This record gives sequence, structure tokens and C-alpha cells, in this order.
Amino acid sequence: MRGIWALVVVLGMAYGHPVWVLTPQGRLQGGLNQKAQVAYFLGIPYAQAERWKAPEPVLRLEGVFNATAPGPACPQRGVFTTRLGGYIPPQSEDCLNLGVWTPLAPPPPEGYPVMVWVHGGSYTGGSWAEPLYNGTALAAQGAVVVGFNYRLGSLGWLALPALQAEDPRGSTGNYGLLDMLEALRWVQRNISAFGGNPGNVTLFGQSAGGMAVCTLMATPSAKGLFHKAIIQSGGCEYVRTLEQGFAWGARWAAQVGCSANDLACLRRIPLERLFPPEDRSIGALLQRVEAGEFAQVPWKPHLDGVWLNKIPLQALREGVAEGIPLIVGATAQETWGERLAGPSDWAGFAERVESKLPGQGGQGRQLYQNRYASPAEAWAYFQTDRILLCPTLAAGAAQARHAPTYSYLVTWTSPVLDFLGSFHGIELPLLFGTETSWPSLALFLTAEALDSSRPLARALQAQWLHFARTGEPYLQGWPETRSGYAMGLADQPGLIPDPYPLRCGLFR
Repeated sequence: MRGIWALVVVLGMAYGHPVWVLTPQGRLQGGLNQKAQVAYFLGIPYAQAERWKAPEPVLRLEGVFNATAPGPACPQRGVFTTRLGGYIPPQSEDCLNLGVWTPLAPPPPEGYPVMVWVHGGSYTGGSWAEPLYNGTALAAQGAVVVGFNYRLGSLGWLALPALQAEDPRGSTGNYGLLDMLEALRWVQRNISAFGGNPGNVTLFGQSAGGMAVCTLMATPSAKGLFHKAIIQSGGCEYVRTLEQGFAWGARWAAQVGCSANDLACLRRIPLERLFPPEDRSIGALLQRVEAGEFAQVPWKPHLDGVWLNKIPLQALREGVAEGIPLIVGATAQETWGERLAGPSDWAGFAERVESKLPGQGGQGRQLYQNRYASPAEAWAYFQTDRILLCPTLAAGAAQARHAPTYSYLVTWTSPVLDFLGSFHGIELPLLFGTETSWPSLALFLTAEALDSSRPLARALQAQWLHFARTGEPYLQGWPETRSGYAMGLADQPGLIPDPYPLRCGLFR
């Protein structure tokens, strides 16, 4: 199949025709990025699903499928980037599609390494087709890159006893997780046709996407579907019990006008009522109910006893993902905006810490007052540590007992918007080479900003690609997490002490 792929690509380039590829799923027509020497295939349906039912794989496409444009995004209210004017495709419940980017050059005998991206968005928004996640730059350096959609919000994570009763396996609340599993099965069946090696798949994701990576590491049914993993600003404890899910599900059903037992009523509700604009009355109500920190957001994977048995962090500690090399890391100032509404004195800081960590207010004040100049700044770092940085690094500490594991910390800030700090997701346009996409472009409007980011962009791409090929980072000076060191990803990347013991004493 790889020989056929190479021949088709060469002919397409020679005669200016669109690229096509023959896969087990059918014949696909894609497009060419001549400058990058990358072929792309977009909007490929990997599954179909009725509302709150397990996805069914799309095993066969009739005729020639036109894969030159993204498919629909899953229904949502949007994410931060789209609220700033970033692009997302039109939405539809028939949204289980994916995109593939692959080098034009013939693959090596074993095939290219495969990198499968899981987008973030709090499990309630986002799409693989956001320009920020374009896989061209990574593919141009010798990898097959895949991104996929999964169901979001209530459509992805609603848990109800009535849904559990109708499911053949007695599962509920994990429809988005089932989509992820089906996308990975599609990769196993089809990726060799694109020059990829199905035996060398790296799963990587950021924010909720990073949490999903960890969740999949702990999911028995995902075993063998990927072989290496990267968790960026995620964590391994953001799941819910069925008891929590059922309580929320009943409340949510009442708010949208149905009994929790009336599945026919729930399935008749139009999308505009499930995902209403935030300025409408029901939208404002749901926004208030769902407001608060991500830990309290109800739409998450569930410990259903079928697909997911344990909190993922516990599963990693017990060796469920034994043998899967892992990179973990976060940005140094994930929640830097918190300082704008931070406490004005240290007594207020201690009160806030106490509200989040009962019994730790005094110790928290002592630790953070010794490190930071103001209580507002300390609060921003406390929230960064508690919500994202420490949960992510904890995953590395757990997996380090069972596989090679590496940690990092991003500290780069944009000279254009330096007051934002090294905020949540700042590394993504550098990793994907999408600095000119909007709204990422705002970070790189000056030559100084672009120049200062180049070493970090090269390092991120080289590290992730080399890890996908070999299971080890590119820089041989990046030792494993258990050594007590991590990689500091700044203007000039270099070795730093592992930030987990330094910053996470309150959260271990």
C-alpha cells in the first residue's frame, strides 16, 4: 500500500492533479501543499453515532470521497480561540470526522511515525480543524499527523440511568471517550495507506486533550491502539463517578424540559436548545450552572465500570499503562490572569487557599509568601499549580515507575503581550508552526517576538517528532523524570530541576 501511495503522489505532482489514496475504507481525494511537500486529507468520516449511543465505524466509503475540506465540528458554544475570532467549521451532530497530513516523500520501510492529536476545550468545545492545529509543519518533518473530532458537552458526556439501561454493555456518560477509541481504531485500520506505521502511534493532546490522553492510557480497551503519549497541561484526575453524573444529568434534563427517564424527549430536543447562545435566557442559566473551575464542570469522562474502572492517576500508579513512554509538562503561568482578581493581602490569600485545600491555608501562605512578591501573584501561581501544572506532573511521577518518562516546563512569554505570561496553550502555535493563524498571530506581530520564539519552536517540534520516532526526546541531555530534572522550554531550552517537588508539595 505504501508503494501505491508514493506512486500516486508522484503522478499527482507531475500532472498537477489532486492526490488520491486507496485505503481499506475506500478511495480518497486529497490536496497538496507544494511548498511544504505535504499531502492532506480532510473531513474523513471515521464513525457515525445516534444521540447518546456508541459510535458505529464507517468501514466503507462509496465512490471517491472528496477529502479536501474539513468536515463539521461537533455541536458546542465554542472555545476561547473562536470567541477571539478564530475559525471553526459549521456544526453538526454528524461530526465524527478526522484529518490526515502526510509527507509527499516515500515513507521508510517501516512507515512514518504517526502522531494523533486530541484537541482541548474543556470537553465542551474545539475541533481538530481549528487552524491552530494544522498538521502541515510536523508532517513536513517526517510524520503522519492525525486530528479528530469527538462529541462534546452534553452530547459527549451525559450520564443517566435510562441511558445505562438501554446500553448493551451497561455504560453511560462516555460517548466522547468511545469516539476517541473509534478514531484510534480507524488509524489502526487505515493509516498504513498514508505511509504511516500503525505499530508506532504517539497520542498527544493539550488541556482537556491532555486529560483525554491520560484517560485513554487508563482505558483497557485502548491497549495496543497507541504506543507513546504526550500530556500537555492536562492531568489524570478529572473524571466523575456515575453517582455524580446521574445527579447532574437529572438536574440538566429538567432544565432542558424533559424527564431524566424520557429519552425520546431528550433526543427530540433541537441543538439550539442543547447549545444555546449565551445571551439567551436558557443559555444564561446553563452558563451559570456550568460556571466555575474546570474541576466543577460536569461534562467529563465517567467511571462507568465498563470502559473506565479507576481514576486514571491511580491506574497509572498501578502500572496499567506499563511500557508506554510518556512526556508530561505544562506552562509556568497557566492561569496568569488570576492575578488580576487576586487577594490584596496575605490573610486573604490564606483564606482562599483554605477554601481550596481545607487545613492548608497557613502552610500555603508560608510557602507562597516565601516565593512571590505579592499575594495576587502568589494566587495566580497557586491556581496554576493546583489546577494544571501539578496534576500533569503527577502523571509523570506515576508513569515513571513503569516506562521512560520525561518532564518539561514552558516559561517563554511573548514580547508583544508579555503581561499574559507563559499562559495556558502558549506553546501550541510553536509546536504546530501556526504562528500566523488567528488569534495566535497576536503573539508574533513583531520581528523580536518571532525571532525570540524560533529556538523554542524548533526544540518543541524536534523533541515531539523524535519522541514519536523513538520513544526518546531529541536532546540527549533531557534525562528521565526519575532523575530529578526536567527540560525548561524558554528562549533557549535547557535543563532545570524537576518542578514537581519544588512547586507541588501542597498537592501530592
